[in-house]
Amino acid sequence: MYLDTQSSRPDHVTGAGGDFEIVVEKPSEVIALLQRLIDTRALVNIMAQDGSVLTTMLWWVDPAEQAIAFSVDEKQAGLQTIVGVGESLAVSYVDNQKLQFHLSRMELLRGAQGLALQCQLPASVIRFQRRRFFRAQVPPFSTISLRFRLPEDPDQVIVGRVIDLSIDGCGLLLPPGSPAFEAGFAVPSCRVDIDPEERFVAGFEVRRVHPYNDAKTGLTGTFLGCRWSRLDGSAERLLQLYINRQQKLQRLMAQGKR
Repeated sequence: MYLDTQSSRPDHVTGAGGDFEIVVEKPSEVIALLQRLIDTRALVNIMAQDGSVLTTMLWWVDPAEQAIAFSVDEKQAGLQTIVGVGESLAVSYVDNQKLQFHLSRMELLRGAQGLALQCQLPASVIRFQRRRFFRAQVPPFSTISLRFRLPEDPDQVIVGRVIDLSIDGCGLLLPPGSPAFEAGFAVPSCRVDIDPEERFVAGFEVRRVHPYNDAKTGLTGTFLGCRWSRLDGSAERLLQLYINRQQKLQRLMAQGKR
């Protein structure tokens, strides 16, 4: 009953340019976003105003008690400082979007399953997304591959799985054991195979990097948020055709659930 009787105000959209933020305040949607962090085992960085950072994962969400908890280790650097500060900011990445929310009333709880950092359930979560381009999620049953050679070692070919596509860029999942990449890493040429008959060549630049673990699909590895470069007209048309097909498929699936 709690979820149905709380505020149903629409999300507030702010920001300008290519990036924008959505302030999610509806309790059921806040809880859904937090639960997604648990499902994907996403890493969460808890940052205090004094610069202290604690990297952990969300353990559980309890709407009835208005509480959430993170799994922590007593020996983790910064843990006691974070708890002592009392209020911090949590930042994480999931489903190709950045989530940010405030933490308060932090305390350590000891239990049979380990140590937990309990906090008050946040009243809102900020979602940061790109305004300009629609990102088509690649269905789990469909495999789109991206392959490229390392500029410093052309004999080494890296092959990753594309998990979302847009005219602007893509989300690339590299398997465990792949070389480490940092934001700013540029690849002058790569090949994207949408299917055996549809492929294109482009360059890309890595914009962000974070661990990826999706419990629902079983996919794990390192996520690279990439932006296209040297994308010619034929490649752009091919991308737009694929995105249009995915949008149509999503609409048909949504209609079928009604």
